[in-house]
Amino acid sequence: MTAEPPPQAPHSPPPPASLAPHRFARWFLGPRPVSRLTATHCVHGAAEAFFTVSMAGSIFFSVSPDAARPRVLLFLMLTLTPFLVMAPLFGPFVDRVRGGLGTTIVATFALRAALALMLAGNLRNLLLFPLAFAIMVVAKTYTVSRNALVPELVGADDDLVSVNARLSRSATIVSSIAAGGAGVLYQLTSAAWVLRAAAVLYVVAACVAWWLRRAAGAVRPARAEAVGELIRPDVSDARWAMTALRAAIGFALFHVGFSLRADAEPAWMLGAVIGANGLGAFVGSVLAPPLRRRYPERTMVSLALAAAAVTAVIAGVALDLVTLVAAMLVLGTAGSVTRRALDAIVQRQAPHARGGSVYAWLETRFELAWVLGACLAVASRVATWVGMVGLAAFLTLNALIQLRRHYGLTVLDPVVSTSLPERLVGHAETLFSHHRYDEAIAVARAAADVPPVDGADADAARAAIEAARQAIAHPHARGG
Repeated sequence: MTAEPPPQAPHSPPPPASLAPHRFARWFLGPRPVSRLTATHCVHGAAEAFFTVSMAGSIFFSVSPDAARPRVLLFLMLTLTPFLVMAPLFGPFVDRVRGGLGTTIVATFALRAALALMLAGNLRNLLLFPLAFAIMVVAKTYTVSRNALVPELVGADDDLVSVNARLSRSATIVSSIAAGGAGVLYQLTSAAWVLRAAAVLYVVAACVAWWLRRAAGAVRPARAEAVGELIRPDVSDARWAMTALRAAIGFALFHVGFSLRADAEPAWMLGAVIGANGLGAFVGSVLAPPLRRRYPERTMVSLALAAAAVTAVIAGVALDLVTLVAAMLVLGTAGSVTRRALDAIVQRQAPHARGGSVYAWLETRFELAWVLGACLAVASRVATWVGMVGLAAFLTLNALIQLRRHYGLTVLDPVVSTSLPERLVGHAETLFSHHRYDEAIAVARAAADVPPVDGADADAARAAIEAARQAIAHPHARGG
């Protein structure tokens, strides 16, 4: 009698061929409905890369460094003054446009396509500057609309950092590839044809963004409570840190760019510095979500600013290509991490400040900081090491201020305080010394009302904080 062969284990069905592409698409674009906004932002990044390459070729690389300096300074000054009216002009426009944020986004792409075609035929006359400026202003209107649209598409507040990081990460990948293609096209043809290609990409972006018209409606204009929300410690600290980093990035890019060109260094060195800053922005978008799972946004901002200051000090003391590239890499990373944290803080903790007016005000502030830093770099004719030492001093000062504001409540707390009411009084005195009088009043009143609590742990403290946030966000549910 022959033994029966052992039963064969059933073969598991092979994974579907579309599984890997689906996983990549979800990682790259995210779930619906955010995926359509991510795709729109990626095409926007590609079009902006083509526009930037065309402007760099027309203004910076087409003439000698000495001749380029006044042209770049004029270009920056022309972009500086009109941004002062962006917040009062474009913010209310975004809030009140018929059709909502999706319609505004589509309109920004259509308008930029037309302006890019006009600019392609006017690269050799005075219309270059106003047309280029108009494209940048419309691009900022897109940025304002996109930031205001994100919380409308995301359900859970905890996903805000991840969504903002994915938008930046995916757009950085696409724009980096597009920049390479734009550089090749510029070498083979001219800046005018690069602009025409940018116009085509703007049209493609408008088509991709068409669905957003139905995805979300108009954002309600910011209410009066937004002013108080934007001066809350978390929002205020992140806003100031982002302003400092934007100014530092603008200064560093233009200072190093002109220094390398003046020293007749090979073009690859300038490319390495600019590429390091762009790579840092990508690295920051990758690091932001895991950092957020480990630290709150305010700590992310403090760490980013401190890291930028430390590397700037190293580059200023031991200046060579390696330290310079490292400083630009960390500076780009710090700016990206801080921006992701700031966006999440505003989108979650300042619900009344989600209107276009507030985002326009923030974008204007950051743009002004970037332009002022760039103008300082272009106007000053100092050695590379002198500029890097000045940058290190600027970032170090801002990092110390940020750390003092972040940890000041602990550092300055009286050491003799033992009970909870006494510690609250110490916090109130510290807040008073920082001129945060409304918070000092609230903490002092809490000290008089709250009995001592012994043995409280982190979970209990977090639960109490979340309960307080819910009570603030939904005052009608307090039951009296």
